[in-house]
Amino acid sequence: MSSRADAEAARVARQVQQHAPTWLVMWSLRHRRFEAWQCSDPKSCRTVHGRTAAELWNRMQQVELELRRTLPRGAAQPTPAANGRLSSPVPAAPGYVPGPRPHPDERTRP
Repeated sequence: MSSRADAEAARVARQVQQHAPTWLVMWSLRHRRFEAWQCSDPKSCRTVHGRTAAELWNRMQQVELELRRTLPRGAAQPTPAANGRLSSPVPAAPGYVPGPRPHPDERTRP
C-alpha cells in the first residue's frame, strides 16, 4: 500500500473511532490492517482487527454484544443508538465491503 493509501486508511480509522468512543481504533502500518481495542474495562481489554473498516466494525459489534451479555446487572454499558446498536460508520448493505473514502474536503483538492 502506498503512503497515500495508508494516510487514507488512517483517516478511515479516525472516522470509525468517532463512532465508537469506548474503543481505540487505528490503522496498523506494520500489519496493513485496522485494529481496535475495547477500553471500557481496563482489566479485560478486548482486541480485534480487520482488513477493511466494515470487517473491523462487525468484529467490534460482536465484542460489544458479548460484553453486554456478560456484564453484571446494574453495570454501566456502552451507550447504544436509538435502535439498540452502536451507529455504524460504514454502510451495512449485504455484500458491500467499503474501502477508504475520501473526506469531502479532500475531493475538491487538485
